[in-house]
Amino acid sequence: MNFFYIFKTSIDTMKNQYNHIILLLKRFMFIFIIFSLTRLMFWVFNWNYFASLNLKGTLSAFYHGIPFDISAICYFNVLFFVLHIIPGNFKNKHSYQLLLKMLFVVVNSLILATNIIDIEYFKFTNKRTTFDVFYLVGLGNDLVIMLPEFLADYWYLIAIWILLIFILWFFYPKSNLKQINELPKLLKFDYGIQTLIFIGLATIIFFGGRGSLELKPLRIISASKYVSAQYIPLVLNTPFSILRTSSKNDIKKKNYFTDTELERFYSPVKNYEYQKLNNTNVIIIILESFSTRYVGYLNQGKGFTPFLDSLMSESLVFVNNFANGKKSIEGIPAILASLPTLMNNPYISSPFASNKLNTIASLLKEKNYHTSFFHGGTNGTMGFDKFAQIAEIDHYYGRSEYNNENDYDGHWGIYDEEFLQYFAKEINSFKKPFVSTVFTLSSHHPFPIPDKYKAKFAVSNEAIENSIAYTDFSIKQFFKTVSQTNWYNNTLFVFTSDHTAGKIDKNYVANISTYAIPLFFYHPTDSTLKGNINFISQQIDILPTILDYLQYNEPFIAFGNSLLRKNSDRFAV
Repeated sequence: MNFFYIFKTSIDTMKNQYNHIILLLKRFMFIFIIFSLTRLMFWVFNWNYFASLNLKGTLSAFYHGIPFDISAICYFNVLFFVLHIIPGNFKNKHSYQLLLKMLFVVVNSLILATNIIDIEYFKFTNKRTTFDVFYLVGLGNDLVIMLPEFLADYWYLIAIWILLIFILWFFYPKSNLKQINELPKLLKFDYGIQTLIFIGLATIIFFGGRGSLELKPLRIISASKYVSAQYIPLVLNTPFSILRTSSKNDIKKKNYFTDTELERFYSPVKNYEYQKLNNTNVIIIILESFSTRYVGYLNQGKGFTPFLDSLMSESLVFVNNFANGKKSIEGIPAILASLPTLMNNPYISSPFASNKLNTIASLLKEKNYHTSFFHGGTNGTMGFDKFAQIAEIDHYYGRSEYNNENDYDGHWGIYDEEFLQYFAKEINSFKKPFVSTVFTLSSHHPFPIPDKYKAKFAVSNEAIENSIAYTDFSIKQFFKTVSQTNWYNNTLFVFTSDHTAGKIDKNYVANISTYAIPLFFYHPTDSTLKGNINFISQQIDILPTILDYLQYNEPFIAFGNSLLRKNSDRFAV
């Protein structure tokens, strides 16, 4: 074969492969710029949360977010990259380039959607979404039921996403490479050169996916090297966070201490060694999304809870109380089982969900307590009914048991006022003593209020604040009813919240404050349960505190501590 022909063929082949590399680089830069644009939107939409970060710190967060973006782009586009650089001139075909374009647009549309969703979802969690969100989606029909409402309320996110898809398709860097019939046939030598180039580029893509040349690849915690914990979400991107938590075990056993050594520092086993249980009834009222900032008693009178404020003035109030998580599905185990959020995947949807727990119900039913859980939501919502079974709660009452769709709010379940009256009625039929939990729902997005009360509770421009006022009124009506019963004066009422609300307030921007929720204990005839307590408390302290008050006399497991004991450690997880 003519040497000059071979030489010319190789030169043409090299030029063609070089053009493919340049085209790949343009396409990579294209998607990288769009990733950066979504970070900018994330920052703008959550300005209140990041407002305390100065210009230098913000620019630093954007700069250090580059490797995280590159990592996500390389991982999720690995097939696109491989198909782009494999040896052969067939890559010049129009049909092949169209295939690449479709793959590029579909994959990146999906991963960009997670960034767009987090623009608003972040307001509820204060973190980038992790893989556990897919477990939550599988816990019942909540997403299907609420999808139309979400689409209506967050239509602008859909509009942004559609615009990004349009940009991906119409501004995708086009190929103007020579067609295959205009190129000479590849020789073995040319295949060898292209293979070496492929290996070199594949290596670069591999390290781009790792995000680091260090021994360990880039991880979520790596962002803490550049900013404080509060600002980590600005450095990260959501596809990266989902990816890095997708293959994680829920929890790994660590052996830092021997059993004997650990006993000296911390033990979850409690034993209060009382002689006899006092058989007080217990009602735990969990208030949906009641952040501390909405409660007037805890905010120098500025709030939306006049009835609760009056009740707190006659209660034992823990003014520095914190939630152990950011979701209802995390709050319920913390409150009822003294189990904090120790994993990315909430306990209810984790592989450990079938493990035996000791809960307020399982412990007290052994002492002949009647146990129940009330939630006006559609049965199956967030897996609460399943957790009730795990927690050994004898009776679960939801929307199905309520059985009156005239009081359905059209979104989540039964309005609070009607459901709390139903709760009061059912309690009257229970044998005594009893321990019962009721979880309100009207102060959950989209914050429905019955038509007859919309004018009465138009107290704010914020829908959640109006719904908070409505729930407070509903509790007032509940107390009017139960205060006339023969069991009321022998009942401990425990009030708390499942988690904070999503809205960021300038006075509650610090990470710790976004977990601040109310906690107070009210007993109509016990004058010892009065006053304000300033030390730190948390949801997982509720179970041991109740058992301590009841003079429970058996060993039990709790990760929190009784708030009635002066020598207990004070901390929050």
